Amino acid sequence: MNPKRFFMIMVGVMVVTIVASAGGIYWADGQLKAKADSVSKLLADRDAQNDKIQKLEIAKNSAQNPAELNELIATLLPKQKSQDNLVANIIYTATKTAKISPDQITNISFSASGIPNALSGTTLSKDVQGVYVYPFTIQLKNISYDTMLKLFGAFESNQRIIQADQVQISPDKANPGSISNLSLSLKTFVQP
Repeated sequence: MNPKRFFMIMVGVMVVTIVASAGGIYWADGQLKAKADSVSKLLADRDAQNDKIQKLEIAKNSAQNPAELNELIATLLPKQKSQDNLVANIIYTATKTAKISPDQITNISFSASGIPNALSGTTLSKDVQGVYVYPFTIQLKNISYDTMLKLFGAFESNQRIIQADQVQISPDKANPGSISNLSLSLKTFVQP
């Protein structure tokens, strides 16, 4: 074998070695990134589980006074049997907080119908056992977007649990930033 041929073979071996090394580094980098993503997800899951455990510990430690717990449940899920008064109070408080005048309220409807009784207008919740749902609607006119956001904030900060099933917004095309009609289908919850 002559020196020139030996040199060419060595150059070829070096090129193959460099290409193989680069390929190996690229493959190892991909593997490290995949493992890092997997570890990151596992750490996030661990942190979420730790948060849940801490919250359960706090709840366990703070629930030592059953009277306080019962008072909290009674606030969130009242046993009040006059649902129309309960909803009227919710609407009055929220609209007053959002500074909505009575002439801007076009309609309020409750679902009570049939023979009046302690749970008139309620339906048994499909999601939470032993809790009744009381739906109601409110329609408003000529309010600003800021007022709508304040109203939503007032519902959210209310001591009662209130959920929105449907929100219909009709913007006022003549006045940007204003709403000509707002219709809210809401529900609150009561204990039997």
